[in-house]
Amino acid sequence: MKLGLCSWSYHKSLEAGNLTFSGLLEKAAGELKLGGIDIIADHLPGADKKSLLTYKKMATDLHLTICCLSPGNNFGKAAAAERKKEVEAIKKWLEAGFILGAPVLRIFSGWPEPCADKEKLWPLMVECIKECEKYAKDAGIVLAIEPHNDGGFLPTAVDTLRLVKEINSEWVKLNLDTGNYQDKDNYKAIEDTIGYAPHIHAKVHHMSEDNRELYFDYDRIFQILKKAQYRGFFSLEFEGQDFFQQDEMVYIPKAVAMLKRYALKYEI
Repeated sequence: MKLGLCSWSYHKSLEAGNLTFSGLLEKAAGELKLGGIDIIADHLPGADKKSLLTYKKMATDLHLTICCLSPGNNFGKAAAAERKKEVEAIKKWLEAGFILGAPVLRIFSGWPEPCADKEKLWPLMVECIKECEKYAKDAGIVLAIEPHNDGGFLPTAVDTLRLVKEINSEWVKLNLDTGNYQDKDNYKAIEDTIGYAPHIHAKVHHMSEDNRELYFDYDRIFQILKKAQYRGFFSLEFEGQDFFQQDEMVYIPKAVAMLKRYALKYEI
């Protein structure tokens, strides 16, 4: 298993202009001593070919793997024209991912409008992902669908497995997030779906002063990772600044130290 950083962890500092994108890469490689970076597409200062090659070279010079590129999308829109726009956007991000050398592109299934019939929109969402899969295959990039809450198509492991099995493609997998499932037993949900995950987010909500996550049981999570013999990137996605107003600069290093401690404990 390899440890990485999702750029969302520093989103407040990036959005406020207190941290540059190049500074983020330097921090991930230097201060945090991590091996990979999962880039939220909105955090890229530019998405033209010249800019992307500059970021790729910068990451290479820092011995930092661009392990995932994560654009936002919503295939739950009712209007066909709107869904088509979402598909076209993902195609462009696949081109960007190819330039960056990212093996995985994180996508979402989507969020239907609150009054919409989710079951009627489900096959239309599947159709969008299948269309994107054709381009992903040509680019040699795995589409990793992230299960999510807030009224989306995939709040539970049951919904997630239904989608993956329905699409049935080696180029469509999961970006598993340790904190997104809404199942009664979140840990069983992770265990049931980890076999489909080429990339995983290590969600952290609330760090203690002595480097412990108070919201999730990371002993159980690492036991699941070890049992599954997970060998991909486990990228920190720090949410403490939103949930508990914890300073990114102070608590992200604590979260990284925690993940490293568990990785050593479980020898993975």
